[in-house]
Amino acid sequence: MITFPQVLDNLERVADQLKSTEELEATISALREDLKGFIALLEYSHQKDFQDVKQALSYTDNVLIPQLHGIRDSLEAGVTEPIKRLRLATNQADRLVIQVRMVIDGDGEDFFI
Repeated sequence: MITFPQVLDNLERVADQLKSTEELEATISALREDLKGFIALLEYSHQKDFQDVKQALSYTDNVLIPQLHGIRDSLEAGVTEPIKRLRLATNQADRLVIQVRMVIDGDGEDFFI
């Protein structure tokens, strides 16, 4: 049995969870900028005349690798929770579709107001 208030409640929860797409868009936009900065660091490393391999490795170890780790950490922090909420929204929407389909097909109990 499913009621109109239950349907409304489920739809409101799904709508709320779908707002996490805005968080994902903001995270992706910020990461895009971070990657542009990383590309600039890579280009700089090609333009700079390193004195020897040791100096080039030092630049890689002290600048490039920490920057790349920061980008990776930002990505993980920025997408983990929004993706969880989107998965929840998908699961709730799937359950709601099944319930409503049962009512429409006459397989379920009556739809109560």
